[in-house]
This record gives sequence, C-alpha cells and structure tokens, in this order.
Amino acid sequence: MTAKQLLLKQTAEAFGDNDEMSLKASLWKITATEASWRPDEKVRTAEQIVRHVAWCKSWYCEQGFGTPMLAIDERASNLEQAMTLLEESQRVLVQCLESCPEEKLAQPIPTKFHGELAAYFFWIMLMHDLYHAGQIRTRRTMFRHSGGPGDAG
Repeated sequence: MTAKQLLLKQTAEAFGDNDEMSLKASLWKITATEASWRPDEKVRTAEQIVRHVAWCKSWYCEQGFGTPMLAIDERASNLEQAMTLLEESQRVLVQCLESCPEEKLAQPIPTKFHGELAAYFFWIMLMHDLYHAGQIRTRRTMFRHSGGPGDAG
C-alpha cells in the first residue's frame, strides 16, 4: 500500500467508513434540537462544529491546492444544509488528495497553518475529523443527560 492509498483509506475511515469512531458516526440520527444544543453560550453547538469542519477542509484545500473554496457560513443555522456542506467539503478534500501525485506528498504546501508536507496536512485533516467527532459525541451525551428530548444515539 502506498502512502497515498493509506491516507485515502484513513481519511475515509475518519470521515465515515468507521461505524463507531468516525465523524459521520458521531452525527448518526442527530436531531436539529441536539445539533443546536450547547451547555453554555461559549461552546459551539454540534451544528457549528459541522460547519467549522466543512469550512476548514475547504479553506485549507484552497490554500494548499488552489481548489476554489465552498461558500460556508459558520454562523448559519440549518442542520440539513450543514450536513450537505460537510459532504461537499469532504469530496473537495478527497479530490485534493486523489489529485496529489505520490511524490508531492513529501513536499510542503502553502497553508497558513499545518503548512508542512502535504502528507502531514492530510493526516491533520483526518485527525481534525476524529477530534471533532469526539466533541460532538460529548455534546450529545451532555444533551441526553441534561434532560433534552430525543435519542442522542
């Protein structure tokens, strides 16, 4: 397995191919009420996290690979739209990885943050998915224990 093939596999697992730990697994059957809940005003909602993840994927791919950025408003409030943006941004990220020649993975890319090797950038993006998946799961657990309605999965 090449480094690129491994990154593609890991990226898919972190986003949705792992039924227990992936970002999409953390969002499985989330309701709009759950997605908009937060323990206090200083904490992002699950929906805001979804928009943040989508925005980061799109922004970094624009910086590192010249891919046009998706129009993402992190402050908007519409769960269905946020989930669509997340899917679109994942496609953008995967296309960036698929179009990156194997030898270019060992070269730096021009991003404001994580501007090390292209391979490192893709690794950071999959870690970003997993990190925020954990945050979403925590919010859903907190929501459930706060007496909020619905099944938090």
